[in-house]
Amino acid sequence: MLPGRTQSYATHGSAPRTLRGHEALAFVVALAWSRGADLPADPSPALPRRIVAIAPNTAEVICTIGACDRIVGVSKFCVYPPELAHRPQVGGLSDPDLERIIALRPDLVVMRGKNDSLQRLCEQLHVPIYYDETDTLPGIEQGVQELGRRLGREEQAREIVQTFHRRLDAVRARVAGRPRPRVLLTISREPGRLANLLTAGRGTFLDQMVEAAGGLNIFGHLDMTYPQVSPEGVIAQQPEVIIELLPEVKLTEAMEKQMLEQWRRLGTIPAVVHHRVHFLTDDNGLIPSPRYVDIIEKVSHVLHPERPVDP
Repeated sequence: MLPGRTQSYATHGSAPRTLRGHEALAFVVALAWSRGADLPADPSPALPRRIVAIAPNTAEVICTIGACDRIVGVSKFCVYPPELAHRPQVGGLSDPDLERIIALRPDLVVMRGKNDSLQRLCEQLHVPIYYDETDTLPGIEQGVQELGRRLGREEQAREIVQTFHRRLDAVRARVAGRPRPRVLLTISREPGRLANLLTAGRGTFLDQMVEAAGGLNIFGHLDMTYPQVSPEGVIAQQPEVIIELLPEVKLTEAMEKQMLEQWRRLGTIPAVVHHRVHFLTDDNGLIPSPRYVDIIEKVSHVLHPERPVDP
């Protein structure tokens, strides 16, 4: 979904593997499955019991609706919930560990994006794939509902969606009618300098997050989902608030001071002049799951400190 570091939970790593080196092993395992060897208890095509989740946001959803015990393998970028920390890791979308996936005997694989070798493996083993395509706030709700139906947890999914929707509506109500500050949202850049700035374009969940929180995304007019912009382009847009999402960074006081100084070098940008440059290091800053409403509430408080967010 997000290019570069921002899609690290989906696309970091080496080039996708091919299946050629694993086809013999896959055939043996598929044959064992076809003969009924070591099948999981109570296997049901309608209710998967052994899920490999290569999409961290989907892993969160599965746990949130009460089916965490069915996840037998996770992406190396899965950070939540804590009970998944010790589940076997199967790589990421770009470098899946096919042997380990085979050994885990999944009856459902969930993934974001495409990986030819993994898709061929699932075809050979007759394992269905759930493709997570969440990249909007409504898409988060839709994904929860779809997984709820697929896993037989519809009531739990409905409750999660209702809570998400209620909290989102509450944020929007708090900022309704307020002036919307112009916001630069960065989701990736070169370490140590303001270069290769990656931001969010029109219609993405990040663009919608800024809107819901009461801001105006200064690059929300661009049709590219995640465009790269220059410091000169930022200066031209004159953002009133700058928010850097840094979920993989352990931010120290010295680092924060250095990063603020980098922004000051751009000159008289309103966000810099009025000390409205913020760094958010929450681990779910770039993961579109039901937890994302926490980020929306936090950004809303950053944009409108005069309108405190209810605990």
